[in-house]
Amino acid sequence: MVAKSRKRTVILLLCLFAEATVLGGVLGWRGGSHLPKALPKPRAFDFEVAYTASGFAPPVLRVPLGSRVAFKNLTRSPLWLGADPFLTHSDYPDLDARRNYGQGEVFVFRFDRSGTFGYNNDRKAGVHGTIQVADPDSLDSELDKTPDEQLDIRDGLFALMDPSRPLSLYRVIDAIGAQPDLALSCHGLAHDLGHHAYELWGFSASINLSDPDRKDGSVQEFCAGGYVHGVLEEASLHMPDFLAHPETLCADGPNRSSCLHGLGHAFMYDNGRNVERSLEACRNLPGRGNSYPCFEGVWMEFFLSPPRGSTPDSQGWDPEHPLEPCRPVADDAKAACYLYSSFGYLHAHYLDYSGAVSLCTSGLGKIDEQFCLKGIGITMTGHFKAQQLERTEPFVAHLTRWEKAAFYQGVFGYARFSGVPDDDLAATARRMTSDGDLVIAALAADPR
Repeated sequence: MVAKSRKRTVILLLCLFAEATVLGGVLGWRGGSHLPKALPKPRAFDFEVAYTASGFAPPVLRVPLGSRVAFKNLTRSPLWLGADPFLTHSDYPDLDARRNYGQGEVFVFRFDRSGTFGYNNDRKAGVHGTIQVADPDSLDSELDKTPDEQLDIRDGLFALMDPSRPLSLYRVIDAIGAQPDLALSCHGLAHDLGHHAYELWGFSASINLSDPDRKDGSVQEFCAGGYVHGVLEEASLHMPDFLAHPETLCADGPNRSSCLHGLGHAFMYDNGRNVERSLEACRNLPGRGNSYPCFEGVWMEFFLSPPRGSTPDSQGWDPEHPLEPCRPVADDAKAACYLYSSFGYLHAHYLDYSGAVSLCTSGLGKIDEQFCLKGIGITMTGHFKAQQLERTEPFVAHLTRWEKAAFYQGVFGYARFSGVPDDDLAATARRMTSDGDLVIAALAADPR
């Protein structure tokens, strides 16, 4: 019995030894070896930005959507990282470290929306960086508001815009200002410049750009507001909270109307070119008188910016009957529609001013006809490059005095908006054959 027990014990020990040998082979144990090293931890971030005494490095970083970016403080000063603008972070509210990070500490943030986002150190004003978040599957708009004959000019202006220096936009402003004809016909091109500026610098850095040392330091009036309109359009594609409180975007001041017009473009982008939803968004803007310039932006986008590759039957209006979309529109937005319907007609029927005048005087109500004729007048400023505007007179020679007044309100109103001095406009009026007194009276009745 004892012999059998010893035999079973030996067999059991042999089995245990064999099991241990197999297990050791799997785990890598060897006689006298140490325990295995721990597996390396997965990397906690995809890209890194260092905060140094000279600022953020790199100052501009392009990453794919969903990337985790580590911001490491290499200084002895505190770093409280947050999105632009300084202290409020409204461009990307989630991008907020919510505390100071000391020397050697790392704040990691995952970028889950596409677009360009400026950021700063809330503990030190004036220190900025930029993250460009690319989404390969994004259906972002193409830069497509520049007339074909200005595309090479636009691309040359893009080359003047430094990704790490927003103030380089003033090189663009100077280049346009050096070409008077271009300065009076740069509105569409400036939309594209605004799109590009957002892509380089983000919303706040682009739209609030100013240089106090320059007379033209504000960008709000650049190319009759076209630049600001482009920034607003592009921001609407990337910033979900962007239009939640649109009244905060257009500060009180002389350029408020242009900003509100830009919101109309942005609403159209945000609503997939749905006119009714966009008009309703304009109506919901708080404050008296804010809706109409917004309506103008909606209708300008509708008539002058059809989707690329669209055909006449897919862009929402018929070039042969541009007044039809305006007829069923509510009264508050109808005038703005007729204003831009004449733009649409002339865009589809190049230089057919006689046809446009006939269109506007074909049985519309008085107010609607007035705005339609005003729209034609606005296009005249660009056609004549704000020079020899007295040559507009023959186009309306057969109209009544009040119809002419509506037309000239567009001609000279837009010339003013484009920076033509009143003295030059008065000199133009004195060269007119029969309508000069009408124009001078209109200028005097509406001082700058």
